[in-house]
Amino acid sequence: MAKKKIIELPPIKEASDEWDKLEKELRDLWRRALYVPLMKELGYPQKMLNSKKSDEALADALRYGRITFYRGQFSGRFDAATSKELKRLGAKWDKRTRTFRLPQSSLTPELRGLIAASDRQFRAKIADIDKKLSQILPDEIAEQLQSAKLFDTSLWKVDREFRKNVDKITVTPQLTKEQRRKIADEWGENMKLWVKDWTAEEIVKLRKQMQSTVFTGNRYESAVKTIQKSYGVSQNKAKFLARQETNLLMAKFKETRYIDAGIVEYKWGCVAGSKNHPVRPWHKALEGKVFRFDNPPITTKPGTPIRRNNPGEDYNCRCFARPIVRVED
Repeated sequence: MAKKKIIELPPIKEASDEWDKLEKELRDLWRRALYVPLMKELGYPQKMLNSKKSDEALADALRYGRITFYRGQFSGRFDAATSKELKRLGAKWDKRTRTFRLPQSSLTPELRGLIAASDRQFRAKIADIDKKLSQILPDEIAEQLQSAKLFDTSLWKVDREFRKNVDKITVTPQLTKEQRRKIADEWGENMKLWVKDWTAEEIVKLRKQMQSTVFTGNRYESAVKTIQKSYGVSQNKAKFLARQETNLLMAKFKETRYIDAGIVEYKWGCVAGSKNHPVRPWHKALEGKVFRFDNPPITTKPGTPIRRNNPGEDYNCRCFARPIVRVED
């Protein structure tokens, strides 16, 4: 029997800018369609999605909701002018709660009027925001996503590298532009489902959280922070989806192309990892071992539900396959 030797093909690695583009597309979509309209309803500029500072006097701070009064407590961001005015009224600073305490009976008629007007105005704004959130359709947001074109570009680049790897070893069928577009469209629709489902869940959370700000001391601040927090979650979700879906698409695509070419085995490869992004030990243990595409190894932590994946298919997996070919020596 003739002895066979193993030829190890170089791995095909995608550049990070491929999923960076998709991440930006997702982030811009949620910012434009969901969060900027909410900030406008509150009367804040969109730049405040990240941070905001305030230095108005007490009356203006109450009028515009920068400082609020609730059950004998002034809450908010106090600058020198507002602190001085509150102390002049007899308010006492509570270090533990970081609020000024003052009995309602000690409030001037003007302040009572401002507080009442601010309360009505805030409740009206929250009602408007709730109405706007109820009218936002996750389906329509998802349909605005143009990810198929990004996927198609990525597929073209990967297929080009694939053909360089295998052309000297075997003959492979040419992937037509129509076939590539069909794959990209299917994955684009899958991404839209992710966007639709996440948006729907986040809208439900936002409506509940915004309603609860009516009963907090620092209402405007709480409302803005609620939107800011949700916005931050959306940025993380965009990053996760972009990396996960792009990596998964490319891993499945490469697997299919190699199998079509008669290449069914690979060596597991791991990235170097770092302190902030270490390689999972149970993935590291697979380094250099040979597996078949149709029989992937277990990639889950011992003691957790078992999942089998090829490189790049597990959640946030950065591992890669080094395809191998066995030929007559």
